[in-house]
Amino acid sequence: MKKKIRLTESDLIRLIKRIIKEEKYSEEDLKYTHPRTGVACKIKVAENKVTNREYSKFGAVLICDNYNDGEYMVTAELPVSGPTKEYVSDFICSNIEKAYDLLDNMLDHEEFDDELMENIEHRRWSVIDEPIMCSSEGPKKKSWEY
Repeated sequence: MKKKIRLTESDLIRLIKRIIKEEKYSEEDLKYTHPRTGVACKIKVAENKVTNREYSKFGAVLICDNYNDGEYMVTAELPVSGPTKEYVSDFICSNIEKAYDLLDNMLDHEEFDDELMENIEHRRWSVIDEPIMCSSEGPKKKSWEY
């Protein structure tokens, strides 16, 4: 027997957004759309050039083409770091929904707009030009701590 379920408009929007985000988990860059501006962004692994701690040498950043000129800028930092780019990449893949939620919460405020706008080769970060590879089943779950 078929069940009928009722969805509010916000439930339907949230469901559609989740489906679209899940389709983006592929062998391409992890894509993210800025919640207020609609700007196309990518989640990337970056080398932290200012730390001398081996266990936090790499981190995850959001880079966006804010001016639609093909010049990506570091727009946000995700609260994850690790000793290798593979560690950070695996961590993001196993916590992708949480990463999207964190970015939504960070970028949904007007006061955040130009807080962190750095060139991808800034003194703090060197963005690695390789996509984060997430398989459909994802790596073993790691806990998110911040």
